Amino acid sequence: MSNKEAVCVIVDAYSSGAFLPAAFHAYGLPTVHVRNRVEEYAPWAHPERAAGVIDVIDFHGSYEDVIARLDAYRVAHVISGLESGVGVADHLAHLLGVPTGNGIELTAAKREKASMVEVVRNAGIRHARSAQVTTAAEAHAFAATGGGYPIVLKPLQSAATNGVEMVHSAAETDAYFARRLGTTDMWGNSNEAFLAQEMLVGEEYMVDVISVNGHHRAIEVWRADKRVVDGSRIYDLSALIAPNDPVWRVLTDYVTTVLDAFGIGWGPTHTEVMLTESGPVLIELGARLHGGIAPSITLPVYGSNLALMTATAYTAPDHFLAATEQPLPHRATLAQVALHCPRDGVLTAEPDFRKVRELASFHSMRLKAAIGPVRKTRDLVSSFGSVYLAHPDAGQVHDDYQRIRDLEKNVLYAAIA
Repeated sequence: MSNKEAVCVIVDAYSSGAFLPAAFHAYGLPTVHVRNRVEEYAPWAHPERAAGVIDVIDFHGSYEDVIARLDAYRVAHVISGLESGVGVADHLAHLLGVPTGNGIELTAAKREKASMVEVVRNAGIRHARSAQVTTAAEAHAFAATGGGYPIVLKPLQSAATNGVEMVHSAAETDAYFARRLGTTDMWGNSNEAFLAQEMLVGEEYMVDVISVNGHHRAIEVWRADKRVVDGSRIYDLSALIAPNDPVWRVLTDYVTTVLDAFGIGWGPTHTEVMLTESGPVLIELGARLHGGIAPSITLPVYGSNLALMTATAYTAPDHFLAATEQPLPHRATLAQVALHCPRDGVLTAEPDFRKVRELASFHSMRLKAAIGPVRKTRDLVSSFGSVYLAHPDAGQVHDDYQRIRDLEKNVLYAAIA
């Protein structure tokens, strides 16, 4: 028996992943934070050490160097906290022989969107018509073979809806390539190719699952309403749906087949799905936690959160699985309202959110914008932040959402010059 201290390794513990160290600490398992310095999004690459983290190791491309540092510990688990950590986490778990790893055979397809569709297609699962394109001409051809425009174009490895646009004509496609080709995505990868995809029609959902040894437990399902801004579909209102909603089973059954196709047997996943007339269709799979969600918001609804339940799954898997067939309670209507900055400019003073905080269903808010330059909201990266609403009365939540949109028009962004 080794005398080394048991740890959980978290790769890129940022966004929602920043809450994982404290969750594992609550279960008595300290964490080591591995930061992917090869592929990092600067606003999240902060040096602070979260509660529960006993060591920080930077990955600069050499797995051997990281493994040498980890030799001081007994690594029990390796988890990705953010999209940029998925590949590093899979490879570290594989090289270390961690039994709760998910293998590396399909690691690239968990990030690269054209390969992601190929995995689903090869498994015989309903999927969107898609093709990898490197030129505007190839995108034109893709549109022509599918009945014409509109189509969706997106970078192969980006996230947070960054660079995802709906184009309605050959001219808009040409403009997209002129703007995007050769640029870098939010992780620093060069955009030399894109995914062209049919425009799916239906209701969009996000399904959050935690898996233990091949058993999948759906924890949260969100309906995601979006609006179109400058060709991009941006988040508007996301609402947590109850487990007894008829679409819950339809969506979760589909998602579990997708997870099996990717060989994911352990850990949290965040899957975006369009519920079309013919059934659910995969938009994207994220082999990590639902990003940008504050852990306190689901406490009034089902008494826990994704970070705590992830820690439970790894540290007490039998206990976690024993509750798989028991639906989580749904005690309140919960919604996330995305704040939309209306224009590029400079924020000259702190926004006045007093009227938002006075709303009957107000729970909390997370502001991303700070005094200084701000951008018009065109994706999650340029989002101004989010307001979380929770109340037993769904009508109250709806009314307060409408009130926030009214305040955006008249009050909230007055300090943007």
